[in-house]
Amino acid sequence: MAKRQREEIKQLPAAPAAAVKIEEFAEDLGRLLGQARGKAENWLDQRNTIVKNLTELRDTATKLLADLGHQAENQVAKLTGKRRGRPPGTRKAAPTPIETAKRVLSPEARQRISDAQKARWASVKAKTRK
Repeated sequence: MAKRQREEIKQLPAAPAAAVKIEEFAEDLGRLLGQARGKAENWLDQRNTIVKNLTELRDTATKLLADLGHQAENQVAKLTGKRRGRPPGTRKAAPTPIETAKRVLSPEARQRISDAQKARWASVKAKTRK
């Protein structure tokens, strides 16, 4: 239909050549954009298919690895007779009352610690005043 219109315009004696060229350009541009859109949609469909396949592959691999892991652990336990972690019956015994007794400082020791700390603070303040 567009071709017929173009031919009719060409047959008119007063039709400027610029109008014909613009119309041809518009048709070419429309055709080009249509092709680009078709290819883009095709690529998006391919991408979605690839994503779907990769997701299925990942899920299958995860399931197989989980199954293999459980089977391997069971086989090792059967063959060695050992289990993971601390052997049974080796828990640390409860602390004795001597170990948990509160440590008490004598008043003299507290005073010596207090005096030493006051001397440290005094030296720090003296350095900052200089």
